[in-house]
Amino acid sequence: MIEGNCWWLAAVIAAHPQRRVQGRTRLQKSIKLLQRLGLPTDYRFALFFYGPYSEGIVADVRLLECLGLVRESTLPGAEGTSPTYVIEAAETAQRAEINTYLPAIDRLQQADLVILELAATLDAYRELGHATSQALQRMRHKKASKWSVEREARALELLHDLGLSW
Repeated sequence: MIEGNCWWLAAVIAAHPQRRVQGRTRLQKSIKLLQRLGLPTDYRFALFFYGPYSEGIVADVRLLECLGLVRESTLPGAEGTSPTYVIEAAETAQRAEINTYLPAIDRLQQADLVILELAATLDAYRELGHATSQALQRMRHKKASKWSVEREARALELLHDLGLSW
């Protein structure tokens, strides 16, 4: 029997449409924001190139794979791009306790990946104690190649929709 972080991670994956999360980055950012909303996990995140990243999530996906609760596969990327990882949960990973988080999971799943990255990065800077203007400035610098005024507005809207407004 699994418990703790693994149990919740499997349940979050299973709560997605077709019990699939398309992309490791999407899974990382979704868990980060869900954890901020009270998901009872204690993953530690550090700010890396794509924003908040937890090695613990990677390790737990591997463990869940060994237990037969998730399966990770790849979809080939367009020419010159990396493949996309798809993480699928077994039916047995579904848990009623995740229902509280279904609206947030649905909103995160619908968000454009770049917007999700920007939102998670902004929230990480805020969580580190940066004032709003400083967090925005740091995010703009870190995500310069992906940043635009419109994307920033959409990231702030996503955070607001999740109840993590500024």
